[in-house]
Amino acid sequence: MASASSLPCDEQFLCSICLDVFTEPVSTPCGHNYCKTCITGYWASSERTQCPLCLKKFRRRPQLQVNTEFRDMLEHFKNTKVRDEDNTLAEPGEVPCDICLVPKLKAQKTCLVCLASYCQPHLEPHERVAALKKHQLIDPVSNLEDRVCKKHDKVFELFCLDDQMCVCYLCSKDDHAAHQAVPLEHAFRERKDQLDYVTSEIKMMENTKFRSLIEIICLVEKSKNESEKEMADIAEVFTALLVSLQRSQAELIAVIQEKQKAALKQAADHVTQLGQEVDELRRRRSEMEQLLQTEDHLRLLQSWSSLSHTEDLLDPLSDSSAPLTPDLFDISQQCCLGMVKKAVAQMEKTLSNEMEELIHEVRLSYGCELPVGAERPMTDGFVKEVWTPPQYKLMKIRQLDAVDVTLDTYTAHSRLMVSEDGKQLRFGGFLSLPASFGRRFERQPLILGKEGFSSGRFYYEVRVSGSKGWVLGVVKEPFQRGSILFPMPEDGGWALCGIYNQDGECLINSFTPATLHVRRRHQTVGVFVDYEKGEVSFYDVDARTLIYSHSGCAFNKTNSSLKSFLHFMTGTSLSNGSKLYPIFGIFEDDYDSRLVITPVAHTTYTYHKGLYQW
Repeated sequence: MASASSLPCDEQFLCSICLDVFTEPVSTPCGHNYCKTCITGYWASSERTQCPLCLKKFRRRPQLQVNTEFRDMLEHFKNTKVRDEDNTLAEPGEVPCDICLVPKLKAQKTCLVCLASYCQPHLEPHERVAALKKHQLIDPVSNLEDRVCKKHDKVFELFCLDDQMCVCYLCSKDDHAAHQAVPLEHAFRERKDQLDYVTSEIKMMENTKFRSLIEIICLVEKSKNESEKEMADIAEVFTALLVSLQRSQAELIAVIQEKQKAALKQAADHVTQLGQEVDELRRRRSEMEQLLQTEDHLRLLQSWSSLSHTEDLLDPLSDSSAPLTPDLFDISQQCCLGMVKKAVAQMEKTLSNEMEELIHEVRLSYGCELPVGAERPMTDGFVKEVWTPPQYKLMKIRQLDAVDVTLDTYTAHSRLMVSEDGKQLRFGGFLSLPASFGRRFERQPLILGKEGFSSGRFYYEVRVSGSKGWVLGVVKEPFQRGSILFPMPEDGGWALCGIYNQDGECLINSFTPATLHVRRRHQTVGVFVDYEKGEVSFYDVDARTLIYSHSGCAFNKTNSSLKSFLHFMTGTSLSNGSKLYPIFGIFEDDYDSRLVITPVAHTTYTYHKGLYQW
């Protein structure tokens, strides 16, 4: 098929198939002309061999030959059109020929030697004369003055590397004599290479940023889907909670209705019995009134035998059931209502506290800033990026999770003395105890608490200011008392040890021998354990800050937060895990050292300007 052409031409020079100027024109036996490629393609795609114009059919496909005379005529036509196109007048915005008089033709080339633009007729000497053929011709440009040195009126041929500007040959001998100059072609190739390098770098950066853009879009979409799924799961959890509450409500209502039904049946039976007794009383009263009217002595005496049980009628309610008082139903309903209100209020308070803490932890997990007043504890090799919880969290723990802990005398080391109330521990001499004290610690001065915990959360406080060296924490059963030097996680123990010195206090955790030096000497230490989350935390009660926290403790198998929440709301036990026992210890051979388990004060607090205050 002939190539497309924008040149105007007569219809007789156009192929009727491609509607363009003929290319390799051929003639069919019927006398019509086509491009050789067009007619052979038409016959190849058609089932019949015929002329596209007159539809004359051919028995065999004709042997086509190029019409050379017609082809030469077409070439002459094309050359004429090209010459006519080259001799077109210059339109506004186009470069005119500098040689032509008015009207000026459109320039075809610009000579950098002659510093002039030429149309096709005036360009002919540059194509014919040998000396002019050496001139450099470029596409027409209109700003030739920018390519000529204004001082020497010479074309820029060099590029000064020192001044980064184009100069002529005379400038390189004059103002730029001491500068390094290179030919324009050399500078052009160098700048083009630099531009190509920068373009490649930009393209690489563009591809990198585009990939990052796609990744961010994918992450956003993934995060959106996960958030929607998470919200749906949360809605399912709360729906299950509502269903559970509705089921409990239905069961409670059913119990009350059953009780009410029984009371109504009892009242109905009582009413029936009382009605029968009333009818009997009326009948006997009627008979007696009739006897009172008679004057027949014999009849009165003979009828007396049938009325011999008249004494029983003096107490008409003696044989009936005790009457039901109207206040009985009101008292029953008020009793149920009071219990329901109390239970719902307690559940609402617990749920509100749990949800407040849950929302706070979710906000922290999404990178929210620390609230005003929060502090970050000092860190070292084993405490990194540990955030001190806000003060109100410790307040809530003290309000909701405080327990009463008592020392177990039967587990005490022989050098420890326990007070009668089991709340104070001090360092003493060796004690001679009977063999029944086989549960004692032998290698270190340690002692356990009597109470064990296998679920939930608990918190207690110990005053440590009276001891130069102390140990607080929890241990998991079963454990070997005789072999414990210090409660370690591999032995089922999670503890914190504090040793005072002249400069301050040295705290040692149970994971590594590394130490954490703090300036503040602790007075009272609070120990908080969350069994389901596997956390053991130690708080400075006076400063209301976190000292250290063990996380991921292997108390028992872990459960999903959904399962834990449902078990919490339904009030059922999550698992029958191993019991955790509080552990206490006194180091340093100082007979004045003592630890005191103090009662947890239920501190009230208020919310003021974004801060919870004691």
